[in-house]
Amino acid sequence: MNTYSYSLRFICDIDPPDGDIVRLMIFQSHEGTYLFGYNSKQDSSAIWDLHFNDIEDAFESATDYGVVKSQWTEIPDPLPNCQHDWINPIRVKGRNLGSPQWGKLEKLINGEWIDI
Repeated sequence: MNTYSYSLRFICDIDPPDGDIVRLMIFQSHEGTYLFGYNSKQDSSAIWDLHFNDIEDAFESATDYGVVKSQWTEIPDPLPNCQHDWINPIRVKGRNLGSPQWGKLEKLINGEWIDI
């Protein structure tokens, strides 16, 4: 059973890297919990994700990369319609209007959505 009743995100750099994986993120919401793996420390989409029913299972899975629970840093939740695996507000263009343009992203910069 989840010990959290709201969404949460945590991030952790892996030092030294484990192969290509240099960073992990955990995102927990009412839909379940995801562990994302990244091959870049720059804000980007994850290269893989795993789904868990419980956030504690995601933390446990991260120990395979040498990460202990005390190394995680909580970060803000994604804004509505934004990608869960990006740190900054990034969304699929048109998702907020109900007509997503898959493959086209936009980023919130100074209160304005800019194509990237």
